[in-house]
Amino acid sequence: LTNFGFVVVVGFIVGAAVTGQIFYNFTLDNLRYFGVFKAMGATDRMLRAMILVQALLVGFVGFGLGAGVTAIFAAATRGGTGLSMTLDWQLLVGSAVVVGIIVLFAALISLRRVKQLEPAEVFKS
Repeated sequence: LTNFGFVVVVGFIVGAAVTGQIFYNFTLDNLRYFGVFKAMGATDRMLRAMILVQALLVGFVGFGLGAGVTAIFAAATRGGTGLSMTLDWQLLVGSAVVVGIIVLFAALISLRRVKQLEPAEVFKS
């Protein structure tokens, strides 16, 4: 049980770090477009909404694919050997909440960079 718990914790930490890094890199890659939006008059609130919607959409799609593959795996392994996996609704809801927290945290880190962006920096290069 201790080893299994350790694997879950390490998997959570690695998954959160990878998710945060990927979303932050996405924001950095598109920083010039956010600068153009700012130069055209977009408010920080509008840019914040854009990033949060993108983050939630990506999180929703990723969670849906992950939950679907997990459900298929659970159904495929049921009844064959002595080992089986049950996928309760509480586990899915808990996983969805954790994924939402990770995605929102990654978006907040990205928002800081976009908020500090000056539109003139984009047009210099």
